[in-house]
Amino acid sequence: MRSGVNKVALASVGLLAILVAACGSTTTSTSHTFSKGPISVGELLPMTGAESFVGQWFLHGIKAGIEAVNASGGVDGHKFSPTLEDTAGDPVDAVTALQTLLVHNPVVVFGPSSLEIEGVDKSFQTDHVVDLMEGGATFLDHMKFPYVYRVFPSDSVLLTGEAYYALHTGCSRASLIYTNDANAQAEVPPLLAAFKGHGGTVLSNQQITAHQTSYLSEVQVAFQGNPQCIFFHADPQTASTLFANVKQLGHMNVRFITGDTGASLQLAQAMGLSDATHYMTGMAGTTPYGTANTAFLNAYQAVWNTRTPLPASPAMYDAVVIAALAMTAAGTSNPVIWRPYITKISNPPGIACYTYPSCVKLLKAGKKINYQGASGNEDFNQYHNVFTPLQVVQFTPSGKLHTVYSISTTQLNSYY
Repeated sequence: MRSGVNKVALASVGLLAILVAACGSTTTSTSHTFSKGPISVGELLPMTGAESFVGQWFLHGIKAGIEAVNASGGVDGHKFSPTLEDTAGDPVDAVTALQTLLVHNPVVVFGPSSLEIEGVDKSFQTDHVVDLMEGGATFLDHMKFPYVYRVFPSDSVLLTGEAYYALHTGCSRASLIYTNDANAQAEVPPLLAAFKGHGGTVLSNQQITAHQTSYLSEVQVAFQGNPQCIFFHADPQTASTLFANVKQLGHMNVRFITGDTGASLQLAQAMGLSDATHYMTGMAGTTPYGTANTAFLNAYQAVWNTRTPLPASPAMYDAVVIAALAMTAAGTSNPVIWRPYITKISNPPGIACYTYPSCVKLLKAGKKINYQGASGNEDFNQYHNVFTPLQVVQFTPSGKLHTVYSISTTQLNSYY
């Protein structure tokens, strides 16, 4: 339990919340309770381990978000001060990392990914710390963790999109090649439900162990029956060996369809960029709002000296902006009070705004806002999940992503 939270304090917090609710406020609270100095925020990310590249994606977005907030004066003059802890991509290590992070008394934590969230999801409620995370774990689709919010669509949405794309572009016979870890295997049921439930035939479902020296036997079985496409999930190191075996057996002639990791240059390089431009696709969110994207790219440029962001970084940028706007609207950095403002500033109705300073200006004028982010609308449902249209993306020979297919929310819903 966080220090300083006692029954008297909680009772005071509850009374304040009741008074705010009684006034019908959905904009800025009249109570400004910020500690002196900067606001402590946490970064809980897989910086090492098999999917450390995901940690880099998220960190790049978080740093851009902090730049956008701090360059605009912070939250009521209080700038965000981040502390980073490494989860190593493991739910057990994530527990230790979070406890280390809590020493710094963060009011919000950005991260972790799906790999580690199961180890700490309940802790945010216990410690009264808001968590804004990104990752596709399907067990979070109907989560009941009041302090946890997911800023990117679930894998179940991405997987439905994969199935829709396959069936509508000539692949009705497919095989699966997925690593056998729990995170990857959790993706299989929703994919099968969407694909088989709409006429697709699965020829083979191969489970592989990560980081082996050969997958020749699994590849042989997967390609029996001449599949028209392969659904797969693997980290870049495992994929490099897998694709080498595919080429060795002469099967690099069908599409390999995967989720958001397919937007990773590392995964494309594991296949070989020249082949990936023809045979690998990934999933991404829709084209961002122009004004929001420009603000994101400006902040990204200021931190990382490039306007070519890493995959998934826009959503974590949005997470930082959302947290700062919720604190601004609530007039406090106390997580118990500002947490409910997350949906108030992100969801309709309200005046659409696309940048941190423009949204703050509206809040200060007493307006109800609807933040529209660099990664999409960021409208949270009752389970604190977001749901957006999707794009199927592929790399060009120069290593740039481009959209090859778009899937609307109506089309996704037809496959749910």
